[in-house]
Amino acid sequence: MNEDKRINDTIELKDLRLTCKQFAMLYFNLCKTLKDDLGEEKAFLLAQKIVFGLSLDRTDRARERAAALGLETNLENFSVVNDLPAIGWSAWKPEMGGVRCPYAEIWLEYFSDNLWFKRFASLYCDVIDTTNIENFTRTTSHKITKNLLWGDSCCDHEYFESAAVKEGNLSYGKR
Repeated sequence: MNEDKRINDTIELKDLRLTCKQFAMLYFNLCKTLKDDLGEEKAFLLAQKIVFGLSLDRTDRARERAAALGLETNLENFSVVNDLPAIGWSAWKPEMGGVRCPYAEIWLEYFSDNLWFKRFASLYCDVIDTTNIENFTRTTSHKITKNLLWGDSCCDHEYFESAAVKEGNLSYGKR
């Protein structure tokens, strides 16, 4: 790889991560406004509903992309049609500073002054990751086993077949 290409790739990765960080800040401020105006419990339920709706929207579109490409909507093909710029996570190196997940990098900064936000940040990860797989595959569910937001050194997941999902009962609502 030539030096110019490597420099451009680094600049593009930094720009992508900055965009992701803006999204993380938006989510925090959305949750904070909901909490301040409605109280923490109502805000939590609304945040869950918002993230669930986002995931359904994203994965309905991913299912359309899969159909257009003639792909099955299974776990293996999710990464082919996923709309998340995975390079923002996968290309990160420790020498870049921060943590692998650009959302967690921002959200962890909020925790010391906003203890209430810990559960909202974890909620985002659980609802989006679980619903993405459930709605995309319509057969498979998901459980987070490690999370940067919980103090783990990385995030990790388990996937499993689910009778409830096959019946249209997603973990966070109906599709």
